[in-house]
Amino acid sequence: MKHKNFGLSEASFEKLITDLKRNDTQFFEQVFLKQFKETMKYLSREYKASHEDAYDATMDALIEFRARFVASKLKYGNLRFLFTKMASQMFLRNLNKVNTSIEDHMYKIEEIDESPTESEELNHLKNAWKSLGDACKQLLTWHFYGKMKLIEIASETNKSPSTIRKQKERCIQKLKDQFAITKTMKS
Repeated sequence: MKHKNFGLSEASFEKLITDLKRNDTQFFEQVFLKQFKETMKYLSREYKASHEDAYDATMDALIEFRARFVASKLKYGNLRFLFTKMASQMFLRNLNKVNTSIEDHMYKIEEIDESPTESEELNHLKNAWKSLGDACKQLLTWHFYGKMKLIEIASETNKSPSTIRKQKERCIQKLKDQFAITKTMKS
């Protein structure tokens, strides 16, 4: 269990939180500087991230992780997995911002007219998404946006991989059904 928690025992974890609340970061720095390089390597390997992009995403995750510690939003558990996934999501979010920015400029330059049917389809999809429960939204976001494997999601949620696979299938089917319903209702 210590390996999953940066080598921290449960008592060390509690000490870390207490220290951070007093703004004493020495122990935090010792623990997370070790993890920082490992996470950067992971992002470079898994996502082909440049050194700069991996550094930015890992630093963003470290800042968010510290804020969650101070706010007592983290519990002793698989902290290494959570930190790595947070850094992955930060990387993907940053990458998405860059792509969105480029696309915005392209639209301005080319002045592309969006066909009304594409806009309607997107609205139907947004409405279908809104009708999903929070658990389905989280699962689909982790799997498709966060690129988490089902076995990783199972570990994070303390469920079996087969349960997560079935839940994913049901969530996708519900999204498809809701999409068809909202499309029919608006037509």
